[in-house]
Amino acid sequence: MARTIEHHHCPTATVTSRALLPADVFIRRVTELSAAGAAAALSFALAQGAQAAPPGTFQGEMQALFNHICTTASGSADCNGAGPGSGGQAGVQNDNLAQNIIEQRMHELQCGPDGNAGAECGGHTGGASEDSTSYEGLSVYVSSNYENKDHDNTDFETGYDSNKGGLTMGLDGRIGTTAVIGGAVDYGHTWGNFDHDGGDFSLDSVGALFYGSYFPSDQSFIDAVVGVAAKSYELNRQFTRLVPGGPDITPSKGDTDGFEFTSSLAGGYDFTFDALTIGPRAGFYYKRTEFNAFSEKGGVLALRYEDEVEDSLTTRIGGQATYAISTSFGVIVPQVTAEYVHEFLNGQQAIHAQSVLDPTPAGAVDYLTNPPDRNYAEIGAGVVFVLPNGVSPYVNYQAQIANQFDQIQTVTIGVRLEL
Repeated sequence: MARTIEHHHCPTATVTSRALLPADVFIRRVTELSAAGAAAALSFALAQGAQAAPPGTFQGEMQALFNHICTTASGSADCNGAGPGSGGQAGVQNDNLAQNIIEQRMHELQCGPDGNAGAECGGHTGGASEDSTSYEGLSVYVSSNYENKDHDNTDFETGYDSNKGGLTMGLDGRIGTTAVIGGAVDYGHTWGNFDHDGGDFSLDSVGALFYGSYFPSDQSFIDAVVGVAAKSYELNRQFTRLVPGGPDITPSKGDTDGFEFTSSLAGGYDFTFDALTIGPRAGFYYKRTEFNAFSEKGGVLALRYEDEVEDSLTTRIGGQATYAISTSFGVIVPQVTAEYVHEFLNGQQAIHAQSVLDPTPAGAVDYLTNPPDRNYAEIGAGVVFVLPNGVSPYVNYQAQIANQFDQIQTVTIGVRLEL
């Protein structure tokens, strides 16, 4: 088939980059790690005008199936024209909604629970941060995100544009002075349209993540995340005639359920220069996505798809910088991030489907999906407002760049409250 952890704030005016990160990890990787993601959406491969489709593509297979069915089945209105002009495969795509908020929540827990102005918080005080509560006890947060994804048209898959909205709620707390544990739940809804009037699709995802952080020193951290999500898809494939005035082929519609498992292990080190904190980041991210077999309903081009499984293993290497600005009402902490991403495991998928009308070998449809772009980058910028009484609203923007197939932009807003 075709296919964020928020933060605590340091009770001083200088806040380390780990202490204050906008919450978008849970929402970026439990829909990529996407959506994207990383993540699962259903995509099409469409015909390009009246040209012959390349061998091994979905459109080429559908043209052959149309010719076969319409020479062996009589009386079908779908066969009274020149053949399919557009249609689509169901191929598993990364669906990016979730782990970013979780990662960033963990990244802001660097300051110590005693709330002093020692080295662990940069040794600098000022502003309204003196009124902040300590890290003892629990913290809750809520975050919402919007993502737009533009998937380019290729020989193997059609282009599409999708939108995604998500909501994340989480709870975490410290264990002593060197560790944090927490959890979050996430809901995401994706909707999109395929190019050339090829149809539409939707995806609903409900997931849970569990995470922990360990601080070997005041400047270093190690994060771990494990998540699961249930997914539900609906797919509507449209077909148009190549001959002007010819009747449309009956649309094919289908739906299926899926499951996703995600995990990650990441770490970093912070160098503090008064109000400026900068440091390297690196991590491993694994995701396994599964979708159940399903059959479409529709005309002569309705297909039955087998179970699909996709594995992804990526590494991320980059850095982060934050700057704490003391004001009369609190601390403002802008931050920027940049990461290089490499995909090791995921590859071009060979998909097998079967005509609903013809269960014989002649009705088989075998085609390839896009090969993944194994190297791309992600950049981001945001700001956290550390206010009195443990309230920290934040906003963050993130973009995936240098990917030959996808352009993804995400905006996240949220607020954290210390109990």
